[in-house]
Amino acid sequence: MRIININGPINAGKTTISKLLSACLLQSLFIEVDDLLSDEEQADLGLSMREGWSERCRRLADIVQKEKKLGRFENIIFAYPMTEKLYAQWKQWEDETVAFINITLALQMEICLQNRGTRELDESEKKRIKEMYQEGYHNSKFADLIIDNSKQTPQETLQQILLFLGRENNDQKV
Repeated sequence: MRIININGPINAGKTTISKLLSACLLQSLFIEVDDLLSDEEQADLGLSMREGWSERCRRLADIVQKEKKLGRFENIIFAYPMTEKLYAQWKQWEDETVAFINITLALQMEICLQNRGTRELDESEKKRIKEMYQEGYHNSKFADLIIDNSKQTPQETLQQILLFLGRENNDQKV
């Protein structure tokens, strides 16, 4: 089994690429980390923003652990801004049956700050994007692959990832 994280700052295209990748690879599950804890549930639980993200990560790990035991999927894909600490935690999942792969989308900040696709950024998101670039989410030292997708279509980025993964046509959905 492969656990594949698509990393990068807000608005880098993580979810779009993750969904496309999941649609291409056989026996794949895409987990939308943002949906694992709603803002309403976070407020009801009295969790801060940081605690909310920790809870989402805990829930993600629970799902992956369950799926690892069940063996239903060859690929579990999620989109999440990866820190070095989280990367180290996910690398601990690796054994003879599991590989963890972290792919970073590293588009230029000026492009990341623009409204892309259907997403319209608010000022707090733009502020957080700038912070994420300062924190290095676009240039991860612990990425297995870094892609500057500034001038790529999602399909071009997907093809680059598929080449990296070394997938052959018989391992992909048609």
